[in-house]
Amino acid sequence: MKEIKLIVLLVCFGIALFTSCADQREGVVNLKFTTDLTQSDLDRMQADLKPLNIDSTYDDLKFDEEGKLKMISASIDYNDNNKASFESTVLKSSDEPGFYRYFSKD
Repeated sequence: MKEIKLIVLLVCFGIALFTSCADQREGVVNLKFTTDLTQSDLDRMQADLKPLNIDSTYDDLKFDEEGKLKMISASIDYNDNNKASFESTVLKSSDEPGFYRYFSKD
């Protein structure tokens, strides 16, 4: 009987721990890829997402002769079963492909 109580207690503790450790991210992730960005800008964006447990990958990058972004294929993994990706054609100055995600603790 003590073993059953202990197992029930451990299961309840595990559920409580899982619930309290659920995704605590809050706010907005809004990534826009424009023709103003350079490789170092893209690297910085990736680094800024790491502490939020978000992985971004640039599958195909092309830059113009000035080192500015010309074309991109990118993917993002929020590590909570939500992922997204896109492929761009040649970017125009008015283009802003990217990713948007709203996080709420509710």
